[in-house]
Amino acid sequence: MRFLLVLLFFVVVLGVLLATQDANLTNEVRLALPFVDADWTGPVLWMIAGWFGAGLLLGYLSALPGRLGASMRARKIEKELGKTSAERTKAVGHLNEADPAPPPRSPRPAATEADEMQRLADEVARRTESVKRDNPPPPPQTV
Repeated sequence: MRFLLVLLFFVVVLGVLLATQDANLTNEVRLALPFVDADWTGPVLWMIAGWFGAGLLLGYLSALPGRLGASMRARKIEKELGKTSAERTKAVGHLNEADPAPPPRSPRPAATEADEMQRLADEVARRTESVKRDNPPPPPQTV
């Protein structure tokens, strides 16, 4: 989705620049950099395209260290995951060889939802029986 929006933006900018191509190619832009004796003169279309491309390049280069760091961390975690899964398989193999399977448990009847609700209500009643209840005062009698 993001790529499609960026592509659409490029198409719109390119369309606007090419639609006004006569004006963009005949009008010259003079660019004077401060503290340097350099003047650049060129058509508006090429100046806009050049600065836009320079901005894209700077944006990509500024995001590059984060992407490289993330890929290095991902590669390191994948290696650790491979080692961990190999050790786990090895440990499970030894565990199965050393200990026989536990005896099967006797099936106990499954509690119904009503039984569970009753058990919880009994537990709440048991825990709160020692709590002194302070009932609010009765409402005043109006005559």
